[in-house]
Amino acid sequence: MTVTYQLSESEFDYQLFKRIKSQFGRRNNSFKIKIEVEIAETDETAAIMANPYLVAKLNEGIEAIKNENMITFNPEQFNELLKEHSIHATGI
Repeated sequence: MTVTYQLSESEFDYQLFKRIKSQFGRRNNSFKIKIEVEIAETDETAAIMANPYLVAKLNEGIEAIKNENMITFNPEQFNELLKEHSIHATGI
């Protein structure tokens, strides 16, 4: 007989082993426990859409673009902006 438990990280604790042992420990023969770890790959889009803060920021960005309320610059201009607005460790 094989029993499969699907649980989250928070459910994986010492109490789980005690529950399993109580279920199968009454049998006269020994049993083996096999543990497989599966990392759930989440879709990045689904993860972002599940976060209300990120959805709001995306919607703000979309509205800004629609209203032409944006700043454009090339890589050289970006580097100059970084130099102008950087906080240097010596000045702290």
